[in-house]
Amino acid sequence: MNGRGHSFFPIVVLTLLAGVSVWLDRVTQQEPTAKTDKTRHETDFTASNLTLRRFDLTGKIQYVLIADSMAHFADDESTELVHPRLNYTNRPVPVWIESNLAKVSKDGEVVVLTDKVFLRRAAHDDKPESTLRTEAMTIWPDDEKMRADQPVTLTQGKTVITAERMDSDNIVGEVHLQGHVRGTLYRNTPTPKP
Repeated sequence: MNGRGHSFFPIVVLTLLAGVSVWLDRVTQQEPTAKTDKTRHETDFTASNLTLRRFDLTGKIQYVLIADSMAHFADDESTELVHPRLNYTNRPVPVWIESNLAKVSKDGEVVVLTDKVFLRRAAHDDKPESTLRTEAMTIWPDDEKMRADQPVTLTQGKTVITAERMDSDNIVGEVHLQGHVRGTLYRNTPTPKP
């Protein structure tokens, strides 16, 4: 019996050593890094108090985008912003746009503002301040174009105009209103009577 007990001893020790090695390997391994699942719409990174400056070809700031927070999504490479503010600084008349939420396309060329969209153009050349309010607006920041497919309210001084839709080109200075356009227009200076 003694011969047999001694022959099992190395096998028992080797089995214990193998078990301890497997246990130590599992205990000392770090958690594997989670891979981003591109099939689900989940954030892969976030940021707070964001400021982005876009420069034109001459090196001047074209616009400044500020947001309270942002979340980037891996599946479609889109970005969502909370309380974004877009300020066009390179125009003769500054334009300020803000909303509660925004979604930015993968390439950054399209921004969809939603929830209390507000646009303000400063007073200039004897024209009072202009504003626009709507619930949703699509903006092409580089082209300085905007489209609202929801009802809009425009003001300039005492003038108030409402419409169901709007297209605008800030560079050309054109605004196209469509669908039940109504308004009250006030002139800044009275027209002389003949």
